[in-house]
Amino acid sequence: PRTGGRRHPLMIDIGFAGATIGGLLSLLSPCSVMLLPAFFAYAFGSLRQILVRTGVFYLGLVASLIPLGVFASALGGLLIDHRETMIRVVAWLVIVAGALLVAGVPIRLPGRADAGASATRSTPLLSTFLLGTVYAVAGVCAGPILGSVLLVASLGSPIYGASLMALYGLGM
Repeated sequence: PRTGGRRHPLMIDIGFAGATIGGLLSLLSPCSVMLLPAFFAYAFGSLRQILVRTGVFYLGLVASLIPLGVFASALGGLLIDHRETMIRVVAWLVIVAGALLVAGVPIRLPGRADAGASATRSTPLLSTFLLGTVYAVAGVCAGPILGSVLLVASLGSPIYGASLMALYGLGM
């Protein structure tokens, strides 16, 4: 719970350790196995290449994770205060989306590329960074762990949330 920004030191240590272990567990989840071929495709090379690519991959991870942690902690109190309203709104959105899906209504999302559009070739480091951003939130298997870490992040300050997510990414 929020207590004027002050937290018990043991609670912070458990949160940090839990986030790092959660990242490791996410890495070992069955859904992550699907992304391992892409990871191994870039990972092999000289020691310098591996270290640089791993660093860029981590930057991609935290580019996705840290904003999630900051967002969760900054809006944690607001979500708790308006929990019932949020549940109702999201429930209706899910019902409407499901009805549209069942009815066969195509839903075009903004920013989505057409299937026929040709993809441009990106640089290896950019590809590695983008792989990290996707890997950070990919897979339903890691969802409960990521959700748990975000829940803990929502109970603290934005800096605490960012730190938790950076450690979650380090575990990954």
